[in-house]
Amino acid sequence: MTVEIRLLGAVEAVVGGHRVDLGHARQRCVLVALAVEVNQPVSFDRLVTRVWGDCPPRRPRAALYGYLYRLRQALADATGVALVRRTGCYELAADPDVVDLRRFERLLDAGRRATSDGARLAAFDEALVLWRGEAFAGLDTPWLGAVRAAVEQQRFLVECERTDAALRLGHGARELAALTARSAAHPLDERVAAQLVLALHRAGRTGEAIGHYQRVRRLLADELGTDPGAVLRAAHRELLQIPADNDTPAPTRRGTATPVTRLPVDATTSRGPRKSRPTPEPLPRTALPVTTRLPTP
Repeated sequence: MTVEIRLLGAVEAVVGGHRVDLGHARQRCVLVALAVEVNQPVSFDRLVTRVWGDCPPRRPRAALYGYLYRLRQALADATGVALVRRTGCYELAADPDVVDLRRFERLLDAGRRATSDGARLAAFDEALVLWRGEAFAGLDTPWLGAVRAAVEQQRFLVECERTDAALRLGHGARELAALTARSAAHPLDERVAAQLVLALHRAGRTGEAIGHYQRVRRLLADELGTDPGAVLRAAHRELLQIPADNDTPAPTRRGTATPVTRLPVDATTSRGPRKSRPTPEPLPRTALPVTTRLPTP
C-alpha cells in the first residue's frame, strides 16, 4: 500500500489512505529523527540525542529497540518503506517523496529553477499546501526545536518568493489578506512591508499603502535606528511614480555654472560703452553656493 509520512504539522503516517497509530510522543520522535534524513544512516548516539536530548533513559538502547519494533509493525503494510538496522546505525529506506518535508524541499527547488513566474507560482503553491500547521507539532526536544526553526524559516522564504511572483503576474489584490497577516507577524521585515505596500497600491488603495510605508519607516527608526532599505524604498518610489535613478542623492553639478568670483564685468549692466570696474575681492569659502542634496524617500 502507498504511504505518506507527514512531518509538516502533527506527525502522522498514512498507509493506504488511512492513518496508522504511531504511538506516543517519544516513539514519534524516533520516526522524525530518521525521516528528516530519509535514506541516510543515523548513528545510535545521534538517535539518542535527537530523541532524548541530555536526559536519556537508563537503558536507551533497549528503549530504542522497542520503539523501532512498534514502528515497523505500524508500517508493515506500507509498500517501499523499511526501517533498516545497519552496523551501529538505523535508516528509513523509502522514496524521498514519501516524506512531506523532502517533497516540500524538492518543490521549492523546482520553483526556484522555473523559467516563468507562472511555473514558479504553481510549484510554490504545491509546496505550501503540504503544510498543515507547525512542523512536528506536539513534539519537543532541543534537536527538534532547532530543526523546526530552520524548516519554518524555509517556509517563510517560500511564502515571500511566491508573493513576489504573484505581484509580477498582477495578482496583488489576491495577496492582500495573507500579506496583512504576514506583516502583522513580521512588522520589521522590509521585504514583507514592501510587498504589502505594492499590493495595496496596485489594488487602488494608494493612501493605505503610503500610510503603511510611513508606519514601517517610523518603526524602523524607533526600534532599529535605521532608515528603509533599498527594497522598501523602491516600493515607495512606485507609489510616488519616481524613477529609480532618483533613489541616490543628487550629485553636485559641475562644469556649467559660472563661479561667483568670475562674473563678467557687464553681467548686470545694460548695453553701452564698457566702463572699467575694480576687480571684486574673492568671497570667503563660506559664501560659495552650496548644492542642496535632495532627501531620499
